[in-house]
Amino acid sequence: MRTKRDHLLVLIPVIIVFLGGWRYRWVSDDANIDFRVIQNILHGYGPVFNPGERVEVYTDPLWIALLTAVSGVFTFLSVQWWSVVLGLVLTVEGFWLAGLATISFAKRNDDNGVIPIGLICISVVGGVWMFATSGLETGMIFGWLGLSWWLLVRALCQENRGLYLTAVVLSLGFTIRPDMVLFTMSEGVVLGLLLFHNAARGTSVKRRKVILLVFSLVAIPIISELFRVAYFGLLVSNTSLAKSAASSYWSQGFKYAWNFIRPYYLFIPTLFLGAISVARLHRWWQRGIRLDLAVILAPVVGGTLDILYVVRLGGDFMHARMLLPGFFSLFAVGWISWPLTRKTIYPAFGVGVVVWAAICLVSLRYTVPGVGNDMIANERAYYIYASGSAYPIQPSDYPNWQWYLAGRQLQQAASRVPQGKKEMTLDQIGVEGPYYPVTSDLPESLYVDLGNIGVKGLAAGDKVYVFDELSLANPVGSHITLARRGRPGHEKYLAISWMIARFSGPQTWQSQPGALRQNIMDAHAAMQCQPLAGYLSAITGPLTWTSVLHDFEHSFTWTTMSFSADPSLAREQLCGNVAVQG
Repeated sequence: MRTKRDHLLVLIPVIIVFLGGWRYRWVSDDANIDFRVIQNILHGYGPVFNPGERVEVYTDPLWIALLTAVSGVFTFLSVQWWSVVLGLVLTVEGFWLAGLATISFAKRNDDNGVIPIGLICISVVGGVWMFATSGLETGMIFGWLGLSWWLLVRALCQENRGLYLTAVVLSLGFTIRPDMVLFTMSEGVVLGLLLFHNAARGTSVKRRKVILLVFSLVAIPIISELFRVAYFGLLVSNTSLAKSAASSYWSQGFKYAWNFIRPYYLFIPTLFLGAISVARLHRWWQRGIRLDLAVILAPVVGGTLDILYVVRLGGDFMHARMLLPGFFSLFAVGWISWPLTRKTIYPAFGVGVVVWAAICLVSLRYTVPGVGNDMIANERAYYIYASGSAYPIQPSDYPNWQWYLAGRQLQQAASRVPQGKKEMTLDQIGVEGPYYPVTSDLPESLYVDLGNIGVKGLAAGDKVYVFDELSLANPVGSHITLARRGRPGHEKYLAISWMIARFSGPQTWQSQPGALRQNIMDAHAAMQCQPLAGYLSAITGPLTWTSVLHDFEHSFTWTTMSFSADPSLAREQLCGNVAVQG
């Protein structure tokens, strides 16, 4: 049974992460991509980045759903501020529940005087503070991981209480961020062990209970995937394709891991807690405590798999962000007991961890001001510099920043387009022009090519079609082959010739310089050939039962299609020797 002292000990990491998260409050440029989607949902366009084009530009649908509901109902705060508040609240909730769960688990095995030192260690890391807010889904991940661990421990300690609810909560990982499925799988296996543990004690497990448990684990992911295919026509999000989520980039991944570990000397608590935990688990194995061993290994396995996946992928361009779930899960299940025994090196390890935590809390920081030589950015520091504000949260916090100004100018330019007409500009600011006529059935008035589409895209508004040259929101660019490795998330660049080819006619093409003109003609031809032509038609056409069936029929082909970013090569790959008109 937990005591008042236990609750006070859990408050230590909770208070640290709350104060650190609030001190580091901010919103990243990428979060504004989500905010534009939310804006379009509230305006009736659906969960899309560009109205009229069904492209899934996010990997965190549950986070978007929560922000849409809360900001749509409680309008006294902007969606940006709601993302900060909810991110911080969910982070605190995750640390609190994880701490209570770890203490309960430890006391189940007669480990009294428990100190949740693992959570204290992860709470003092500045990278955690950065993404407790940031506008991204990391706070929800902390909350979900903490709740999942608490529910799993409760099911263990209270004879499978809430077993099916635990399964449903675990299944939400698929809708929070795709790699969270690794945690769902590892902890889902342990739920099955808990269910069959009754059979080992002479109690039969009925088939319907097994079916119900499996259904609880897979129902939400299956429904989510069916919606994705029916609405977006792909088996994975457009963002996953743009970021080559199935590829390997180990060399950059190791740089990313070291970029997170080095500033905080994270190898110190990792080794110390690892040594303590291995010794403890070895004792349990010798004593025959197998079920509890499986339970505590579930978040450890999930966290390890997630870290390995992130490293294999090449990490991210933001310091710490993608590694936080894995390290949180590993550290959350670490504890030491007081008083420490004097017969082993256990006291030295425990004291060493405490000393490191104190030093990290007061002095260890990631101080790179922008993008380092490893292509990884201190995003928060960059946007503080760009905005001139210590807490850049809303677009209006960037009154003199070129990205925000460009977005506002595009919004004004779109409002000046005569009713019934559509125009395209090759100028990213969209003011000087020249402007060209657009032939498109999409509802936007102004079409423009942009990179870094967050703040600019949100400020531009829903009358501006944003052709994302980095392909996160681009249904063409996400399918180009990866020519060379570079900065993660910024590797699939699509030239402006594709935008001109897609949204203008021959009269505009002929006015362009020779090399560009040929690229435009080749890109246009490539987009008339299958399967690309069918995909673009499907995501811009009306959503009907017939179109839904068509999406299911072709989703695998559309997901796996790839072609060169070079228009002439793409034309050859998609069209072969077929003559294309236009």
